[in-house]
Amino acid sequence: MSATLLCFDRDLRLSDRGIFAALEPGSALVPLLILDRRRSERIARNPRRAAYFCAAVAALDAELRLRGSQLLVRRGALDVTIRSVARATGARCVAWSKRYDPAGVREDLRLQAIVEELGLRALGIHEAVALDPERLELDTDEGGFRSFNAFFRLWRAPEVLRSPIDLGARFSPSVLPSEPLPRPEEFGASAWRDPVGERVARAALDRFVNERLVEYSRAIRTPAIATSGLGLPLSYGLLSGREVAWSVCRRLEDPFLLAEERTGIERFLRAMARRDFLLLAGTESAPQPEERLFARTSAELPALMEARTGFPLVDAGMRELAATGSMHSAVRAVVASFCCFDLGLDWRTGMESWEGLLVEDEPALAIGNWRWSAGLRIDMHFPRIIDPERQFLRGDPHGRYVRRWIPELALLSDARQIHAWHDRQLALDLFEIDRYPRPMLDHRERASAFLARYAEWRLATPPVGAPRSSR
Repeated sequence: MSATLLCFDRDLRLSDRGIFAALEPGSALVPLLILDRRRSERIARNPRRAAYFCAAVAALDAELRLRGSQLLVRRGALDVTIRSVARATGARCVAWSKRYDPAGVREDLRLQAIVEELGLRALGIHEAVALDPERLELDTDEGGFRSFNAFFRLWRAPEVLRSPIDLGARFSPSVLPSEPLPRPEEFGASAWRDPVGERVARAALDRFVNERLVEYSRAIRTPAIATSGLGLPLSYGLLSGREVAWSVCRRLEDPFLLAEERTGIERFLRAMARRDFLLLAGTESAPQPEERLFARTSAELPALMEARTGFPLVDAGMRELAATGSMHSAVRAVVASFCCFDLGLDWRTGMESWEGLLVEDEPALAIGNWRWSAGLRIDMHFPRIIDPERQFLRGDPHGRYVRRWIPELALLSDARQIHAWHDRQLALDLFEIDRYPRPMLDHRERASAFLARYAEWRLATPPVGAPRSSR
């Protein structure tokens, strides 16, 4: 009977694991968590992520102990740890979940090289995405991964989307002493207060599917209404994308579904497909020529980070992010657009400025989302400039979201009143309102200036494949 080292990274669960289906019959799994210097430094950069990660690891270890095993923790260099544990356990295979961000891809290649140099089988499996990209026959004439609509047509095909993998695995009993589980204090963080783990995440999925899916199509447009709340457990792999998509698809079998619920299901499935699309797009590391239109620094960035831009929806989103570690998806698009086009900042600056605040931890998805917001050859590539004031009136007409996060504006009854005060710059004799800053810039002026630079750049840039001058 052979042993396989199962390296845990972000997929901190035991259900619906493609790795189980790829193992040789009779394999016994040795669950391994390696905290090398790079990983530990990354965890320590964000106390919220450190707290959530430690709670998720503790929940994973508890699940393993119910199966007569435990998580084997090692702090040390990746190559030394793999070599020593493989020798001690007699492992002939090392398995892990594939990563999609450029740094993660490099780490996967490094891990594969280490494993193969030891004469072991290296087994990297697609676990984060709902659909294995290797099963998609992309038509390059339709744009392949560059076109989301082409991707979605393939992703949504009934014969492509599969049910979760209902396979168990045999985990080896503890044969080696483990180092202590990672603790928040190790990374300068406090303990996560709420329950975390695979069981908690699956219960949240059930509640969403059975109770809140009906309003999803409205929730994604309305910041005052919570969306699925599944992005956080998905980013740590406490849920699989495949299980989430399949659970939602099964609701379509109900003959008594409301029309609004069917709409919500299709919107949600489209969002899950876009998640896969952006995860895979996040692998892209080549610089794009359009990036020269953006600056890496700006004296105006602190105003955005401190939520004092004077644009209510933007500031409310940044306050929500600072307070909770998350931001409503509709507001994220507005704030990202403001960062890229109003402030003229490079997408990497925006992404890096959020890194210390977001609890979600999926670098490839962050890269894909930010590059999409900047219009850098993710799906159709052109500037997607969002007017923060118009989006405020459309998405938060009663001002509930803004007034929740900006108490200075709580005395104004709705978005139109806030907008009118904001637009006319009335000097109201109300202390709280007077504390809220005026707009730091003119959105229309900044948008027009960027579009002018973009048009000038397009005229000066030859089309892809065009012959270059020999002069």
